[in-house]
Amino acid sequence: MKKLIALILSVLSLATCFAFSGCKAPTPQTLTFVAPDGAPALAIAQMIKENATFETGKTVNYKIVKPADIGAQMMTGSADIMIMPVNAASKLYKANTSDPYKMAGVVTHGNLYVLSKTPLTVNDLKDKVVGVISQGAVPDLTFRAVLNKTQIAYETSDTIVANKVAIKYYGDASNLVPALRTEEIEIGLLPEPAASKLQKLNTAYQYRLDVQQLYNGTTSAYPQAVLMIKSSVLSAHPEIVNNIVNWLVANATWIKTNTVDAVNAVSSAVVEGVTPSLSANDITSSVIDNCKIYWQPAYDAKEEVINYLADFRALAPQSAGAVADDFFIL
Repeated sequence: MKKLIALILSVLSLATCFAFSGCKAPTPQTLTFVAPDGAPALAIAQMIKENATFETGKTVNYKIVKPADIGAQMMTGSADIMIMPVNAASKLYKANTSDPYKMAGVVTHGNLYVLSKTPLTVNDLKDKVVGVISQGAVPDLTFRAVLNKTQIAYETSDTIVANKVAIKYYGDASNLVPALRTEEIEIGLLPEPAASKLQKLNTAYQYRLDVQQLYNGTTSAYPQAVLMIKSSVLSAHPEIVNNIVNWLVANATWIKTNTVDAVNAVSSAVVEGVTPSLSANDITSSVIDNCKIYWQPAYDAKEEVINYLADFRALAPQSAGAVADDFFIL
């Protein structure tokens, strides 16, 4: 009976606190950091392995999800910190109107390559069929933006189209790699590490075109995946951006000499029901170089982000949002 009375008094005391004295709800003691499986997840491998907390005094729960599921994490506000494709971020960052996300910077800068058994220039793609993955997503949109920049016509087709690039779509790299191996198709656009995997399976295939260089001949890069942080987290932890950046910079060097540990760390954080896409056998220092994982702060990347998103909207208006200063941490 005494215990019951004590419990009732405790509940009444808490209710009174909230009603009359302005008590605040307990602050969550865990932050959730989410990234999509694949090359972008390598950008936080060392953080996962060493349980980095960014001097917040909180536990950080790292989650690696399917790329197709990353948008839902932002839509629902489930993640406090995220790495996600910039075009998806541009559409969803204000979905939670009371606690929008801000872009701190770019963490990956493109990992797309055209492979074939014979030498190619971009102009040589005319009168050819090119296998392209992920119709309407980043690989497809970036490739078509390159064709537009070089004024090369294209259309969707399984067969050659005169004076145009014929684009034959495949669901993902796991569908395109076998098609290239069996010579169902002779030219393919692949991301790393799938491009390296194809070359191992058939050494006749070589990297012929660097899509990053074709998109931007000055930087050989484009703003692929970005670091997004909730506004409330930024307010509660003003130094968190600097602390995360320190880890990102260190990680970019660490993963090149610790490839097995990096892959194992990422795999350990993959959510239940998802099969990890990265294999230690496929990740080498050169593959990581091809993934272009390095930090670029928002204030430096702003113009590139705006232009990249504009290129996407020109191809498919629904594929990206138009962003203003409120998107960036400047």
